[in-house]
Amino acid sequence: MRSVLGLVTLASLAMLGCAGAPSSNAPSPGPPSNNLSSCFTPQPGYVYINRPAIFVANTGSSSISAIQQVDFTPGYSGGGVCGSPFPMSAPPTALGSGGLGQLIVLSAPKKTISFFNVNSLTSVLTGPVTTLTTPYTPMAVAAWGYYYVANAEGSVSAYQLSSGNALTEIPGSPFPAGSGPVAVAAAAPGFLYVANSQSNDISGYSMGPSGVLTPLPGSPFPAGTNPSSIEVASANLDPISGPTFVFVTNKGSNNVSVYSVSSNGVLGQVPGSPFPAGAAPSSSGPSVDGNLSFLYVANSKSGDISGYSMDNSTGVLTPLAGFPFAVGPGPSAVTSPGLLYVTCAGSNTLWVLQPDDSGALTPAPGSPFPVGQSPSAVVFVQVAY
Repeated sequence: MRSVLGLVTLASLAMLGCAGAPSSNAPSPGPPSNNLSSCFTPQPGYVYINRPAIFVANTGSSSISAIQQVDFTPGYSGGGVCGSPFPMSAPPTALGSGGLGQLIVLSAPKKTISFFNVNSLTSVLTGPVTTLTTPYTPMAVAAWGYYYVANAEGSVSAYQLSSGNALTEIPGSPFPAGSGPVAVAAAAPGFLYVANSQSNDISGYSMGPSGVLTPLPGSPFPAGTNPSSIEVASANLDPISGPTFVFVTNKGSNNVSVYSVSSNGVLGQVPGSPFPAGAAPSSSGPSVDGNLSFLYVANSKSGDISGYSMDNSTGVLTPLAGFPFAVGPGPSAVTSPGLLYVTCAGSNTLWVLQPDDSGALTPAPGSPFPVGQSPSAVVFVQVAY
């Protein structure tokens, strides 16, 4: 799961991924580049304002690759993070953003949940500050005051993190879900949704003030065959004002289900849903740039991206001309406002793509970029505002 985060771009870059404004006596910065083989080093005479960092889980090489945001605007650049890839003690299989400067790493084989800190200037990863070994198999995580982890055993665990970095399960947890949970997402003002790959449905909950989950009326909600991912996004940048939509890729039926979220959290499929996608869609990414205009779906077997325009009031999808867009074997995807990041597990690469006003995609110079072996997840972490 990935949360759609706001993009902060405030100044020109000094070098490889941090925004910087030179002082009057400082040398002018070099030409912009997207150089993931180099890493950012602060220079005297510059005021640096960081932007979101992107982290990739390399399951095959038990590491996390980190880059500072790639940008297409002249005067900006993106680059590797010093020390990347960061070695992990267990193969990372899923990632989550726990809040400002916090990365959550799940390892399904080792049944661990780990929290890392992200430096607000350099995006360097430190930690883990805490690691919890669970009796369950963690598949995905969403943060909403508490930390909600979808377990392969058919449940959702809720955790709280103390000021001393102790991760503890709340009373009543784990909460029942469907069969084979694989993805989880939270929506304002306090709803949680879990995609169940084996029971072909979505479990929906309201989140209480103490983190307790209560099933929503009508839950579980029907999905396609073998749902593989779930995303939540609002048609406005303010997630409270909505309308809010839920996107579910169905790997077995080669389509994507789109739901509108009612005021009480109940899901209703929009007209025409589910919409056809490519072969074995594994992930989707809404493009948020002032409004919710496009949806991109990564198709793991056909090695491409399906693109759609979306009606902001109804959620109805219309295929874009010129798609599918070929990327490589085994893609999964995540978006930020205006950008699309796609990991390809079959080629150990990260694609960086920019939609234009029509939804068409343009690769960043140098894209695709090499990462570790068998990248399985990618996530944004906001490191500074």
